[in-house]
Amino acid sequence: MPASRRPASRPIVAVTVVAAALAAGSLTTAAPAHASTQAPRTTSHSTHSQSTAQLTCAINDTDGCLNNTATSTFTTTTSPADADGSGNSFNAADLTGTAGWRSGKTVTIDGATITLPRFGTGTHDNMLAAGQTITVPDSSVVNTGDAVVFLAFATGDAVKDATGTITYAKNNCLNPNGDPTDQDYRLDTVPDWLSGPSSAASITLVHENHSDNTQTSPSSGPKVYAISVPLACPGSVVSSVSLPQFTNGVQAGRPALHMLGLGIRPTTLTGSGSSAQHWVGTWASVQDTGKVQLSNGSTATVNSQTLRIPAHVSIGTDSGSGARIHLSNAMGATPVTFHAASVALQDTAAADATAASTPVTLTFDGSPSVTIPAGGDATSDPVTLAVQPQATVLVSLQVGGEVPVMPGHSAARTPIWVSDHADRAGDTAAAHYTQTTYTGLPYLSGIDVTTSASNPTGSLVLYGDQSVNADTASEDGRHHLSDAITNALVNDPHGNSSVDYGVLNAGSDSVSLLPQITNSTNPVNALNPLDRDVLVQGNVRTVLVSTGAADLLNCTDNANTCATEVENRLASLDSRLSSYSTDDGQTYIDQQPVTQNSNITVYLATIAPFTAAHPGTAAQEAAREQVNTYLLDNYPGRLIDFAAAVSTDGNATSSTVKAADLSDGNPSDAYYADLAGRYVNDIDSGTLIYPPN
Repeated sequence: MPASRRPASRPIVAVTVVAAALAAGSLTTAAPAHASTQAPRTTSHSTHSQSTAQLTCAINDTDGCLNNTATSTFTTTTSPADADGSGNSFNAADLTGTAGWRSGKTVTIDGATITLPRFGTGTHDNMLAAGQTITVPDSSVVNTGDAVVFLAFATGDAVKDATGTITYAKNNCLNPNGDPTDQDYRLDTVPDWLSGPSSAASITLVHENHSDNTQTSPSSGPKVYAISVPLACPGSVVSSVSLPQFTNGVQAGRPALHMLGLGIRPTTLTGSGSSAQHWVGTWASVQDTGKVQLSNGSTATVNSQTLRIPAHVSIGTDSGSGARIHLSNAMGATPVTFHAASVALQDTAAADATAASTPVTLTFDGSPSVTIPAGGDATSDPVTLAVQPQATVLVSLQVGGEVPVMPGHSAARTPIWVSDHADRAGDTAAAHYTQTTYTGLPYLSGIDVTTSASNPTGSLVLYGDQSVNADTASEDGRHHLSDAITNALVNDPHGNSSVDYGVLNAGSDSVSLLPQITNSTNPVNALNPLDRDVLVQGNVRTVLVSTGAADLLNCTDNANTCATEVENRLASLDSRLSSYSTDDGQTYIDQQPVTQNSNITVYLATIAPFTAAHPGTAAQEAAREQVNTYLLDNYPGRLIDFAAAVSTDGNATSSTVKAADLSDGNPSDAYYADLAGRYVNDIDSGTLIYPPN
């Protein structure tokens, strides 16, 4: 196969050496293409100090850094809590009871385990960012990873451009000269707890308590956000994180930055030495709704039953035959408990809920059951299961108790089976399973497999709306764009008849996946849904972004205004994604890790013509063509012309989709096959830089 299809190693681009220190959190120099925008600064670790007034604590015990009370228990007495300077606060029962965030315990958000403070005790329960130093112990916590995840919210308005420092352990992160470095980081925007976007929140609560002994239920709901910061040296040991020096108190109408906690998201390398395992995503599904529905439009429920979910994977396991699954309650409002879980290959002859052999029992931190709070996620312990490329894996989950509303992916186009009121996770036969009429896919968010330790494989994440989700394709779970691309790779006459990297579907039915424009023209942080849908995936190296159609169809302004808004948001999305580094692109000097210089590659796709089922106005069509022209002009080597692949005239500005790609006015299986064909052709021709590997 051509070198462009399967390079021997990830391309490395030299990092420009910093000549002079600039303001913390700003770009230290004009970075060359594909170089890290999180440039560390050279610092002597022995002289790194703090003022006597600065608070210090450990990442898994932040009591010593807490300096504000933002939660209260609603009673008839005046609350001592004051999150915003006006005496308003979270209702502790919403957090600990309804959402299941256990006071003083841990919660896993976007792959990072975060220790929570104690809520509703009348004592300090959050950190107003005032330069606190959060140390990272050598053991008992994750101290290496690819990102730091802050669980935060702002009061008094959004907080922008808050800067701090990440300090690595001695000789764990060097600059290209071989000198030890620290990393300045910047939080582009932390949304306000009340006025911030609900779509980006990790959790949205119902009540707001007030100092006059009253309680209200704001329409937007008080919210907490997860904001991730990419690490410049993924896999290096972090010794401490300093919070921004932002404020020492709250005052009505003035922005304040609050932190509930922080954690380090681990990389996809687990273990060490001969027991090391490199993980890569082979299948994914993202949550985009608060409830899974039945085909008749009613809400799907489950009561002590076992769900059996088929997942059509892309890449298979290596000789180690390791597999693990990811579960998500990201869009749930209450905790969910799984009493049992298993994984098996589907019996291809039966092609239903029948397993090919006895399912393998899954555990979570050694336990057969796991409870996931609202907004949280969980990863199973590894098991041995030989998975072939493009196999169908059956994941079984026994849900504890009655769940009246299940969060999930709303238009999964995938059959789901449900058992009687019993634990059927270990069943091989399908006798106790009945196919449901679910239109959505609950809880299961990803499957990882082991890949070669000497030459790890990465993953391609497809991030977008209907063009990725394929919500008008066949309903067999095998015709999403990710499936079409894996088929095209296998059938590519210029390839090797195999799938060489994971192809993950992060398609969503959300109205808009484009981020709000902040004060920064080069944002470097990811909020949700981008963080949990893309950056948590197994060893992501490449992201293909295909979105913007819904934004244009919802825009009622003139064509230029609509187009410019989408163009700016696509550029912002590109900036955020390309600020993050791959898990295994680290380079070394004298066997010591050097600042990362292999960032995630981002491809953008042109917006396909509107269809008869979702027609646009003349202004919206003009805006679409303007956006496509902008993309063609500004992203050479990183653009896939999806519009040309399915349009009548075969170009990006054609206004109609060819009839062969439509069924009843909607995109058909042939439509997604044409998109996949365009992707593979661009890889083969060398049109795209840094081909996935």
